[in-house]
Amino acid sequence: MSTKINVRSPFYLHLDEPTVQAPNYSCTIANLTGFSVNNQGVVTLPSIDYGTIYSYTSAAGDFANGKFATVGSDTLRTVTFTLTIPSQFANASDLYYECSKTYTQPATASCTTTVTTSGSIPSQTINSGGANVDIDLSSYFTGETTYAVNNPNTLLITTALSGSTLTISSNTQAGSIVIYAIGRDASYPTTCEAVQPITVTVNATGVTFDCNTSPLSGGSIAQDGTITRPQTTATIEGVSLTNGGALLSPEQVTANSGTSAQNVTLWFKLTVPAGYDNAGATIWCSKVLSQAGTDLPIFSCTIANLTGQRIAKNGAVFLGTSSEGTVKSYTQPDPPLSIVTTDTTRTIEFQVEIPSGYQNSGTTIDCPKDLIQPATGTVCGANDFYLSVGKTNPTDFCDNTYATRTLISSTASTITGLMGSQICKTGATFDGKGLYYAVSESSMVSAAGVGVGNFYVILIDSAGTVLSVEIANCQANGGSGTSIIL
Repeated sequence: MSTKINVRSPFYLHLDEPTVQAPNYSCTIANLTGFSVNNQGVVTLPSIDYGTIYSYTSAAGDFANGKFATVGSDTLRTVTFTLTIPSQFANASDLYYECSKTYTQPATASCTTTVTTSGSIPSQTINSGGANVDIDLSSYFTGETTYAVNNPNTLLITTALSGSTLTISSNTQAGSIVIYAIGRDASYPTTCEAVQPITVTVNATGVTFDCNTSPLSGGSIAQDGTITRPQTTATIEGVSLTNGGALLSPEQVTANSGTSAQNVTLWFKLTVPAGYDNAGATIWCSKVLSQAGTDLPIFSCTIANLTGQRIAKNGAVFLGTSSEGTVKSYTQPDPPLSIVTTDTTRTIEFQVEIPSGYQNSGTTIDCPKDLIQPATGTVCGANDFYLSVGKTNPTDFCDNTYATRTLISSTASTITGLMGSQICKTGATFDGKGLYYAVSESSMVSAAGVGVGNFYVILIDSAGTVLSVEIANCQANGGSGTSIIL
């Protein structure tokens, strides 16, 4: 689209409409919620609004294999999560972003011990590419009535529980991981749970790991020279400016004094993970990373990324939030909104205060947003379904394995009948933000993504209406996948 302004003949002024800059992915946008650490040191991964959890770690000395040690007094824990950046954000080329969360791990004395372990669960070794093994957990706990499992790396393996049977399945990668089987009784959490570690090794028989097996992906360099490491299934031991050279300490290069970004080639020292023929070997792999310049971006409504705005049935407008900046107010429509008998689209203009870090900071910007005012007769329905996190495209589920844990209700009775139906959460219209969600009829740990096969995805708008129902399927190697509209 372009804008043409006629000035006094014979002169013409032709202006191209400026490109709107997409927002940068941040911890605020990711919105990690529900993170916790129980009294056995087991981490409960948080839910995430945008992106996915690729991995997590902690600098605590007693953190190992995705778990903290038990403690005799309440202890503050900090975990750093590496998140994958969705494609719609300006910094998507970095691929990953780090966010930290804290939680106070309770002392073991905070609960009563009723469930205990019985023996040890043997280590498991399976081949990559979908091999699986079943473990009967009832043989390894005493006094338990229910079970749970903690899997800190869903890219390497997927886990599923059916009664007391734990099924461990490989994906396409090789490596080694410790997962945790958990036994509880009916009085949990007032009673303690018992935890059994299980070492799982996935072998890629006959494969020698090199720089192309799990390529370095993501990473960036800040304007001040601080390096954000890329990701790989190998262990990164350090980074150098040359192949086999001295490791940088701290991991930092010279600051970029120019206004534009520049490319810097770095070499990463890797230790090959378990499961490969050359496990434990050291290799050097290079990657070109972008280092930011000194220019500040111009704040726009796209960067603001308004979410949570809605109109009640009686016409009341809710401000919601923004990914960047602060939503301060909205322009009252003229005439004022009144109740409607059919769902009605309204364009509401919100005023967003621009934060520091932008060329136009310290002012406000008007951001219009189309919202649907629901009719007085709109109903939520009584049929339960479960949703995953939201994604921009169905194929975005093909970078990981996703659970469906968010309980919603609908006027439809089947997944295939969801098209055009109303989606609600806790009795209120669900703001789908125009994203795709994996959907299932029950809460599932591995409902969508790599290694799952066919799964359903639905597109939900801001009024909770389902606009599309599709079957998605990821390629066996975790590729872009396919989607079929029903």
